[in-house]
Amino acid sequence: MQRFYISNLNTINFTFVLLDEWIIYQLIKVLRIKVWEKLIFFDWIDEYDYIFEIKQINKKDIVLEQIWREYKKTEIDFELNLYQSIPNKFEKIEYIIQKWVEVWIKNFIFFRSQRSQKLFITDNKIERLNKILSESVEQSGRNYKPELIFLDKINFWDLVNDENIFFHTENKDSFLLKELNLDYKKNINIFVWPEWGFNESENILFEKFGFKRVYLWDRILRTETVGIVSSFYIINSK
Repeated sequence: MQRFYISNLNTINFTFVLLDEWIIYQLIKVLRIKVWEKLIFFDWIDEYDYIFEIKQINKKDIVLEQIWREYKKTEIDFELNLYQSIPNKFEKIEYIIQKWVEVWIKNFIFFRSQRSQKLFITDNKIERLNKILSESVEQSGRNYKPELIFLDKINFWDLVNDENIFFHTENKDSFLLKELNLDYKKNINIFVWPEWGFNESENILFEKFGFKRVYLWDRILRTETVGIVSSFYIINSK
């Protein structure tokens, strides 16, 4: 069954009239749905998937009837946040959001590090990123949408009570992922380098605030790869 997020989902009355033009277009023109087919809707309010059956297809709306709901625990029981240095291409931001949603990132915080490219993130681009984020939530089976945040500068004092990890390409004075002893009762924040890595002043600042320096392996991973590898390991090591 196809799965869609919808903001005004009516789960109280069993009959629901779908008015969202984009979803209607996808259903009729792309998926070519028929009466009596079933669809899944969710609304980011609870951890239920609501299953509806199509009763009537009109030009500007689709009439559905709720036939059951299914509880799904779709989130991990701790907060895992990505602090991603803004990369050199907007397409990489899209890729990072699309793939990291699948590994339960709670918040996406993109920030300008010393070696970040000066990409101009317009409101239209942010709208596009939020659409990608929503579609990834639909596809991956999650019921809650992560937050998408862009920062020019990080306030490190806000993070002193969290578990903070930053990645490095040198093994000296670094942890391996398997050596981390994380407190999962705290927020866990992953700081990922831009192209060419963090510079030395950033590394010193991270360590000043007690961040854990982590070395992945001898090969240098791309900025859009680091998080998928590390977050999946952290989640499954709990």
